[in-house]
Amino acid sequence: MSIRDNIEALEQQIYVACSEGDYDALNMLENQLELLRGKAEHPFDDDPNALDLGSRFENN
Repeated sequence: MSIRDNIEALEQQIYVACSEGDYDALNMLENQLELLRGKAEHPFDDDPNALDLGSRFENN
């Protein structure tokens, strides 16, 4: 399951939680959605094999 699929599934769960008035679940799901959207925008931030060019240029 891709990140996009997970985002769509969370959005559906958020809709259900909102319609049921389950605001605790809604807050939890929204937090998960924010994390996934961040991963979708920056997919290599957690990759230990990705190049860290930022620290390379900070030392110069």
